[in-house]
Amino acid sequence: MKFLNINNKLFYKELDSILKKRSHNSSTKVDKEVHQIIQQVKSHGDKALFKYAKKFDKSSINKKNILLSKEVLQSYKNKIDDDILKAFRIAIHNITNFHKKQMPKSFQIKKHGVKTSAKWTPIQSVGLYIPGGIASYPSSLIMNVIPAKVSGVKRIVLMTPAKSNKINPYVLALIDELKLNEVYQIGGAHSIAALAFGTESIKSVNKIFGPGNAYVASAKKQVFGDVGIDLIAGPSEIVVVADSKNDPKWVASDLIAQAEHDEKAQSILITDNKNFANKVLSSIKDLITNLPKKNTIKKSLDTYGLIILVDDFKNCHNIINNIAPEHLHLQNKDRNKIYKKVINAGAIFLGKYSSEVFGDYIVGTNHILPTSGAAKFSSGLGVLDFMKRTSIVEMNFSGYQKYASKVAKMANIENLEGHKLSVKIRQNDKK
Repeated sequence: MKFLNINNKLFYKELDSILKKRSHNSSTKVDKEVHQIIQQVKSHGDKALFKYAKKFDKSSINKKNILLSKEVLQSYKNKIDDDILKAFRIAIHNITNFHKKQMPKSFQIKKHGVKTSAKWTPIQSVGLYIPGGIASYPSSLIMNVIPAKVSGVKRIVLMTPAKSNKINPYVLALIDELKLNEVYQIGGAHSIAALAFGTESIKSVNKIFGPGNAYVASAKKQVFGDVGIDLIAGPSEIVVVADSKNDPKWVASDLIAQAEHDEKAQSILITDNKNFANKVLSSIKDLITNLPKKNTIKKSLDTYGLIILVDDFKNCHNIINNIAPEHLHLQNKDRNKIYKKVINAGAIFLGKYSSEVFGDYIVGTNHILPTSGAAKFSSGLGVLDFMKRTSIVEMNFSGYQKYASKVAKMANIENLEGHKLSVKIRQNDKK
């Protein structure tokens, strides 16, 4: 992990340079390949879908089996640990309760003969993408499905690839638990194209959600406009703020937890004590020895890991707001003072026991969060992402009279005579 000192005159310039190294923008090569895949699916529908499923997933998908059958769905029952399923049920309960609190309220204002109101309605249909293979995360399934259900979406379509005709049994168990009935065992950029434009077997949706590889991310970008999308997720990231009174092993484990996601994941420690930082580094070295993803962790920390040394924590919120991390874990004694000044973070975890991993799984918050600085302008996935707001205006003649001349004058300075006409033409109404 690289050291960076706040007293360096070029601190923010160097910090920005390090952050930009992980740019998740897809390559021209990937974009071109994805564009071709999308065009093939648009032109040839199912035929292209089945061809790409065989090519990329080594799966024999056809019209008869593309929709997950009850037989396949039930195949998980002898392959999972019941205690793990019980843990997921607790997670489902907590996530549901947390997201129910996010439900927006419609409102109405009546004044001077004018009634304005806003009506919230769920999106009619959504497509949720759940990666398969090595990066198959059942937890991502519940994080996507639950806010969709809470918001009232009527049609929830799930896409998940069957790698060599196999699907993670815990994903199957949660599909059953959440009572999803439109699940297609197909993935990749071709599945995103199918959700956007439809095929003989799959009806298109209004908005697409879910993480994926560079091809899926590129496909989501390219179909945006024809359908809505949630966000483009980059590599995972965390900023941990800790002082010398923290346990270096605990802090090391928090940095490791993010680094094991991806070689491009980024773990950043902000501390006021270099000796403590060195103890954290030593702990990382010890702790990863027997971890199965130690090579990924090492590469992530060596390439993108960062230790920021500060004199004190009074102004570290400025550094945090500049980074706008996906996850922020404040473990130091001044955490509550810092927390109040942080405005750019996907999710914040307070105190030494509040490991970010709890947010990944069970406490109720959503783990699908803005990355790569996107926390400066967006939020984690929630109920509002699955809803839309419609404004409504109703005016009587009294309201018309109050505002007509004013609007006519406003339209006039913008040279919009048609707008002015639409107002003036009603002024002779005798009602």
